[in-house]
Amino acid sequence: MENVNTGEGEEEGRVITLSEAGEILHASYATVLRLVTNGELKAFRIRNSWRTSTTACERFIDEQFKRQAVICRSTEAR
Repeated sequence: MENVNTGEGEEEGRVITLSEAGEILHASYATVLRLVTNGELKAFRIRNSWRTSTTACERFIDEQFKRQAVICRSTEAR
């Protein structure tokens, strides 16, 4: 499968199912669905099926690392 270009100069990676996203994130389908419905992970619907991208998963992981690094730094300063 090819990478998807959004026309905004950024590639969105491969389009994947939420189950495949769960494999990337090492999380259950239910957890990934919750991330999507809470707006934490970008995704879209095709009829009754959700899809996301490998890039969206990578961005989510990067954001979590940044967020956790901030939390760790703030606890070390005590």
